[in-house]
Order: sequence, then structure tokens, then C-alpha cells
Amino acid sequence: MRDSLARLPAVGDEFASAAARIQALWESGRVCSLVGRGLRARVVEAGRLAAAGHVSPDDARRVALEPENVATAFNPLRRTS
Repeated sequence: MRDSLARLPAVGDEFASAAARIQALWESGRVCSLVGRGLRARVVEAGRLAAAGHVSPDDARRVALEPENVATAFNPLRRTS
């Protein structure tokens, strides 16, 4: 399965922008990095699947917009020491 995913096209600008916003949120410490990384991967995968024609562009856009909203619901884990 991993080989077939490697051949998927690159994500479009719309998906790359959403992924970059999520990454910026975790890198700035505004959201949990664990959640942010997983949700960013979901956006990237949706873009690749849409570009390859495996999902409709509308479904991929919906899937790409949801993670950004979810990411902001999880505060980062803070160390006490």
C-alpha cells in the first residue's frame, strides 16, 4: 500500500496552504503538536487523493477544512518543570 501512496500527485495550493496553517499552529505552540501533525497529514492525504482522482474535489476540500478547526480545539501539552 505504501508504494501506491508514493505515486500520488503532489497536493495543490489550497491543500498545501491548509497544511501550512496547521503546521504553523503547532510550531507556534498554539495547539497540541501530536494532534496538529496528524491533522496536517490528513489534509495532505486528502489533497493527494483528490489530485489522483480517488476522491471528489468537493469531498477533499471539506476534509481539508475540518482539521484546522479541530486542531484549535486541543491546547498544547505543557511541562510543569
